[in-house]
Amino acid sequence: MAPSDRCFDCIRLSHWSVQAAIGAYDHEKLGSQELILDLRLWGDFRQAAASDRLEDALDYAVLRTRLESWLADRRWQLLEAFGEDFCRQALDHPLVQKVELTVDKPAAQAPALVSYTLTREK
Repeated sequence: MAPSDRCFDCIRLSHWSVQAAIGAYDHEKLGSQELILDLRLWGDFRQAAASDRLEDALDYAVLRTRLESWLADRRWQLLEAFGEDFCRQALDHPLVQKVELTVDKPAAQAPALVSYTLTREK
């Protein structure tokens, strides 16, 4: 593909609630916490647009299930480490070229909301 043919479309999964074992403080190291994710996935999705076939698309239901299963047996201390690992997993999908992830941690400093945003590319 020539550089002028480069195309980025974006699929967004927002308000995605997950349970994750995360936290640096003693009271956070017991069990899991809710995280709210806003995930943007960029790639060239023109083949799916042309064919209108799921086989050619980024199946976000399958990706979501895979990512939730992946995070179930892991523990992090920091949002930064969680975000880095999560983005790396999302970038493993062959159609995904770039990701932006915002992680909200509602229980961290309630009623204030703690968020962390990062962007990664292949």
